[in-house]
Amino acid sequence: MIKLITISILGLFSLVINQNQTYAQQITDAAFIKIDPKLGKVIQHRVLKNQTLYAIARGYGVAEESIINANPFLKGKKNRITLPPLLIIPVENNQIVARLPLFKNKNEYLPVYYQVKKKDNLFRISRVYFDIPTNLLSNRNELDDQRLNEGQVLHIGWLKKNFEPLIVHQGRLYEDEVKPDDRPDAQNEIRFRETMEGTSLVSKNEVAYWKTNDQAKGLFIMHRHAAKSSIIEINNPMYDRTVYAKVIGTIPPHLYPEEVDMVISHDIAKALGAVDPKFFVRSRYKSAHSISSR
Repeated sequence: MIKLITISILGLFSLVINQNQTYAQQITDAAFIKIDPKLGKVIQHRVLKNQTLYAIARGYGVAEESIINANPFLKGKKNRITLPPLLIIPVENNQIVARLPLFKNKNEYLPVYYQVKKKDNLFRISRVYFDIPTNLLSNRNELDDQRLNEGQVLHIGWLKKNFEPLIVHQGRLYEDEVKPDDRPDAQNEIRFRETMEGTSLVSKNEVAYWKTNDQAKGLFIMHRHAAKSSIIEINNPMYDRTVYAKVIGTIPPHLYPEEVDMVISHDIAKALGAVDPKFFVRSRYKSAHSISSR
């Protein structure tokens, strides 16, 4: 049976290494990988202050349901759960890159390391655990022979990452005492449900952006793909707050970073409880492409 193999992010998780401890401590912004007999490859992620399950899942490129299944104590919890200090994050084989792609930004990739266990050998680690050529693993770690020492640290490859934007600061919730019919977006919600009924909607995780010094009033956005003049549903999963806004146009090319999907007004940001200029949302909308293709 394959022994438990764990991944932990250095700097976020304290490592205990029997041998090569000095070398391991010098590796920053890296991940140590383990394999669970039931879950396969996993990461022990130390939860940062105000991180959400949604943001962590997006950062690792896994489904929230996969994290919940790997951490049974999360099952049955409601939206505003308090996450534990550590979460087990399952990692698929295809997420680990054996060779770093050329001309790619190395900051987008997290080095993956494995600490040799008792009875491990080069073939088992390379072919059984990680399915990479044995000579590639040997050359990458400048091994003179096939012998490995317990506790030895091996560089396996890289993991596509998106950790930096994951820290979400606590924001003020939109007033809970506001009655649904008195909300500024109440009419937008009615129009959304009336006009979108029976329509094929796009449902996506997206990045919203707003200018913190912009005091413009109104529930309106610019979007990369939503139909102009349509109503879009925007949900902040951190607080489970939903706002309905009007799409007034397409984001001008080259004006905002590519990862930004929508530019929202100050009022929308306030209603969603946003503090940071960029934050994650879940949206539903009618695609402009679906209209133009008719």
